[in-house]
This record gives sequence, C-alpha cells and structure tokens, in this order.
Amino acid sequence: MKQENERDAVDSVLLIDGDNDPHLPPDFALGERTLVRVFLRPGAKTPRTLEKKLAGLPRCVMVLSPKGGSNAADFVMSLHAGMLHATLPMHLPFILVTADKSLVAMAQELQRVGRRASVWSSHQPKAVRQRRQEPKPEPKPESKRAPAASRTVSQAADAYVRRLASIKDPPARLKSLLNDIAHRASASGVSAEAVVAELKRRKVLSVDAQGRVLKG
Repeated sequence: MKQENERDAVDSVLLIDGDNDPHLPPDFALGERTLVRVFLRPGAKTPRTLEKKLAGLPRCVMVLSPKGGSNAADFVMSLHAGMLHATLPMHLPFILVTADKSLVAMAQELQRVGRRASVWSSHQPKAVRQRRQEPKPEPKPESKRAPAASRTVSQAADAYVRRLASIKDPPARLKSLLNDIAHRASASGVSAEAVVAELKRRKVLSVDAQGRVLKG
C-alpha cells in the first residue's frame, strides 16, 4: 500500500543524461513530486550547477553505471526508462534530457505504447535558431528563355539569298520584304530587320527613300 501511495504521489519523470547533457529544461516545473534520475558513468560527478538545482528533492537519485565506456550511462538510462515505464501509471509524462540521438528511439518506443514521452537537449535551441535565421532559399523561378537561334543572321541571310534566286517575283516593297523574311525566319530567333541589314551590307539589295526594294 505504501509503494502504491508513493507512485501516486509522483506527477512526472525526469531522466537526465549526466554525461553529455547535464541540464534542466528551462520550462520544466521541477518539484517534490518529480521523480528525477541522473545517469553518470563510473567516477563521474554531477556538475555543481545541476546539483544545486536538484538539492533537496526527495525523489532525486544519482545512478552510476556499473561499467565504463562512452555509452554506459545511455544504456543504464534506457534500462531505467523501461523499468519505470513498467511500474508507473501511464498518465505520467517522461522527459529524457540527452544529446544522444540513440535515446530518441527509446522515447519513440514509449510513445508507441501510449506513454507521453519527449526528448529535450540543451544543444537544440541554437540549432533551431540557426534554422529560423537561415530559411531555405526559395527556388528561383525558371526564366523564360528566348528561343535558341538555330541560325545566325549570316546563315539567315544566306538562306534568303537562295530564296531570292529561286522566285520570279521577289518582294518589291520593304514592308513585304520584312514580312516575308519574318515569316521564314520566325523559328530562328533572328529579326527580319537584321537580315535586311545583312543583305544590304552584302549589296544583295538596297532600299530607296520610297521603300522600294532594288537589286544590289
């Protein structure tokens, strides 16, 4: 009966990885009904700042790993999380303080079986701030490319010279000449005015002041 009363007196569970993240969540309501476990490797001590914050709590225990190693405290922390989950009521939330990503899997497993569980790390806020300050760049809108010129002005002029040689009645006015060139060179991206200028330069044709097209 006494053990059941003690379990009912607990309102939350705080498990702290004392090896790699010996801190308290800033918004966590720490009190006499909080069950606290701080996990340390053999020979390690709780940092003085954390020890002061936990001093006097009746349900706070420092748990030393029986064996050394870089992941010794993590293993013991996972083991205790499982044992406490099996013995404490399901409505009690579990908060795991750690910078070790492997313990995230433990919290996820507790969630899968219906336990409220979360992981907090003192290393997270900085990364979150950096992500907020450095938003992902928006994708650049695809610029509409001008149709690639399949032919240069010179090539278009060459093609029109051949056309002039093959037709009996070439355009006699500048306007009709421009329209004819534009119609045939529209897919090339070359302007009709540029082709006419090239034809004039080659002295294939000329245009008088009245807009009449004359052979060069």
